[in-house]
Amino acid sequence: MPICQHCGYKWSWKETFFKMFTFKNKLRCPSCDSFQYVSKKTKNKLSLFVFIPLLILPLVSFGLPKSYILAFEIVACALVLIWMPLIYKLSNKDEPMW
Repeated sequence: MPICQHCGYKWSWKETFFKMFTFKNKLRCPSCDSFQYVSKKTKNKLSLFVFIPLLILPLVSFGLPKSYILAFEIVACALVLIWMPLIYKLSNKDEPMW
């Protein structure tokens, strides 16, 4: 779970989950109201994390019914959404991706 680098507040899963969908570059700490940024390492992990549900698509070539593949996709997407807040790390400054 993310920890504020300014005050040391440990964000809850719920706070992180909802902040994840703001699509803003800076996140405000719920405790001290300072701005925090998603770390470079976390951005890199998240960019790869999104492709996990797409790895299931090759199952079509094995002749599995489409309903099974759709169910696998839905479960994979749900697991990714549940797991994403757990890998968030914060930084005091905005770090470029490269």
